[in-house]
Amino acid sequence: MITIYKKNAIPKNMKYINYNDIYFNKYTASLLDERAAGIIKTIDHSDMLSKYMISSRFNGTALNIDKLSTGCKTALNIMYNPDIVFDICECGDNALDVIYSLSDGSVFCSYPFISFEMKKVNICDKQGIREIDSYENLKEWWENEN
Repeated sequence: MITIYKKNAIPKNMKYINYNDIYFNKYTASLLDERAAGIIKTIDHSDMLSKYMISSRFNGTALNIDKLSTGCKTALNIMYNPDIVFDICECGDNALDVIYSLSDGSVFCSYPFISFEMKKVNICDKQGIREIDSYENLKEWWENEN
């Protein structure tokens, strides 16, 4: 399950990334394997043709993998780099649903950004790490200034 960090609770030894497009294009794209195909299909409705090519959802034209949406790139960043904290503020609902279903990963957002499909997540603030399993409790935690 993913871990959501408040800004002041991101451990000093963890890297924090808020430019998901750049990070994906420079680092994560080279890590892609068959696991990426499902995420790309779910979020961007595109098929992964090869490691660096997708088909356009509009006309099937082959496109470079860097044409994925920021939300899709963010989900892939989180999946392939679970030890890095990624900002999710640029993600749409379709990407949030995927991100909140990942088995591992670390995220940050300065305001409540929650999938209605969430089951449970770990949260980390000044009080440490604990589990939350409801939308309402997560929203309340996120709005709390701790």
